[in-house]
Amino acid sequence: MLLEAKNISKKYNNQPVISDFSFTIDSGDIVVLTGRSGTGKTTLMRILNNLETADSGSLKIEDTPLFEQTERGATYVSRKERKAYQSKMGMVFQDYALFPNFTIRENLLEAPLSQKLGTREELNAKAEELLTDMGIVDQLDKMPSQLSGGQKQRVAIARAMMLSPKVLCFDEPTSALDRESADSIGKLIQGIAQNGTGILIVTHDTPFGEKYGTRLISSSEFIK
Repeated sequence: MLLEAKNISKKYNNQPVISDFSFTIDSGDIVVLTGRSGTGKTTLMRILNNLETADSGSLKIEDTPLFEQTERGATYVSRKERKAYQSKMGMVFQDYALFPNFTIRENLLEAPLSQKLGTREELNAKAEELLTDMGIVDQLDKMPSQLSGGQKQRVAIARAMMLSPKVLCFDEPTSALDRESADSIGKLIQGIAQNGTGILIVTHDTPFGEKYGTRLISSSEFIK
């Protein structure tokens, strides 16, 4: 399995948001978290992406842990080990989080160049290949403001894929899209999963999850 989360719990002001929740993501899985706002979906995704800390439980991708359960609760690994975990995890944010003053090409190259994942020539070729597969290679030298919502979503996905994550998370990927664009993104996500990447989607769009997910998890399962 790619990702294994065991007995994760999180409280805010002594109010449980996630309680003793366990799940896994395998290669090629598209796991969809559904449910109302305020039921822990986004909190769980933020914990998986090391943007928020868990109170207890354990979490790892393959054999690389982020935190482990000890007598003190969730005990996080060293900074070096966290970096190894995060290199296997990708995130596509709801608002796309593209750099507005960078071209699309610069948005895709910035992170892998800073992490020295290849030469500029190699990474540029990868960026062009990804956007060719997504049907928007002609947008490479435009600014984010010149793109539609669906095009921005594809760029955000391509930027995450530039880092070759083992697991890729999507926060409300269809929230700003019409149904045709949402279906296009759903098919794109399925294609990524078919190449072996594990997918986690947080969404209010239950029909989208039922159509494109391989497994649905209701946020009602977070609190026991």
